[in-house]
Amino acid sequence: MFAVGHLALGYLTGKASAKFLNIDINIPLALTLSIIPDIDLLTPMLQHGGPTHSIILYFAIAFPAILVWKKQAFPYLIAIVSHPLLGDYLTRPSRAQGVQLLFPLSSSWFLAGFETAKLVYVYFELALFTIFVMLMFFSRDITVLIKRHPSNLLLAIPVSTALLPVFLRFPISIPKELIIPHLILIVLLTFPILIDLKAILMKNPKKMQEA
Repeated sequence: MFAVGHLALGYLTGKASAKFLNIDINIPLALTLSIIPDIDLLTPMLQHGGPTHSIILYFAIAFPAILVWKKQAFPYLIAIVSHPLLGDYLTRPSRAQGVQLLFPLSSSWFLAGFETAKLVYVYFELALFTIFVMLMFFSRDITVLIKRHPSNLLLAIPVSTALLPVFLRFPISIPKELIIPHLILIVLLTFPILIDLKAILMKNPKKMQEA
């Protein structure tokens, strides 16, 4: 699964679990966590789909957060786990593209996808993206992103980790059906970052001039 699918899954699963638990969710944080497993794309020493895609590690890391913040932590855990478990495990068709779901308990690579269903996965990802955008607007969550908030700066992580790299490679590594959704997400996630940066610069103009 590509970036648009992972971000859509993280938002939809995080939002649904927050709704079920009757709590609010920090959307920039949920979106950022949903793409964190792909941080290995920026780390040459790590194979993509390896330890950063382990649900064992994420449950272990989340345990202290659950003890402190209790049910408030669950939507974020679900958002991050949706990446390797739903996004990658269910759609990767070959061992070379599997994920190490149970690292460090097991170094095995897991997958449940089919080579013949690649195009189906692309259109499924496109459908997820469409639902994601529609829900963002209908729930008015989009207004959260266009308001200044310190957590908006977290969106620099999904932009730099998963969205920009797909366009910095030649030839472009994503299916043509997903190029426009990726561009839309880059704009959607970059805009809140610029809003926060502008607010910071306007608040401290003298310090920036001195620097």
